[in-house]
Amino acid sequence: MPRPHREIPSQRLARSVATSATTAKPHRPPWLAIAITVAGWALLAYPAILLALLSFILMTESADSTSAAPSIILGVLGFLVALAMLAFPLLLGLAVKARRRSLWIAACLTGVLTVAACIYVAVEWLVPLGVI
Repeated sequence: MPRPHREIPSQRLARSVATSATTAKPHRPPWLAIAITVAGWALLAYPAILLALLSFILMTESADSTSAAPSIILGVLGFLVALAMLAFPLLLGLAVKARRRSLWIAACLTGVLTVAACIYVAVEWLVPLGVI
């Protein structure tokens, strides 16, 4: 039986490059991605819910004031960052499992937003209230 086309080394490449290109990285188990996602959601549940509630409060209290635009914009940005906090563990789990550069870039971007949101919630809201 003939070999599949993907296993035949190219005649244009050097021999060492042709042999290294045919070896694929082993796939990581799917339970690893599930574990990372569930653990991330468990860690980020409280800050994400708190940020979503704070964003909702900012948007609803601004209906009576004359300068409603800044607080509405902050509320919408808060909701977007809360969505990034929801997406970060899933993207990180998929990036670890699939080993794709695009997933790593998306996970890093949402991770930066998540860390910034956690710092904002802790410094602006929890420390002045004496919760931490």
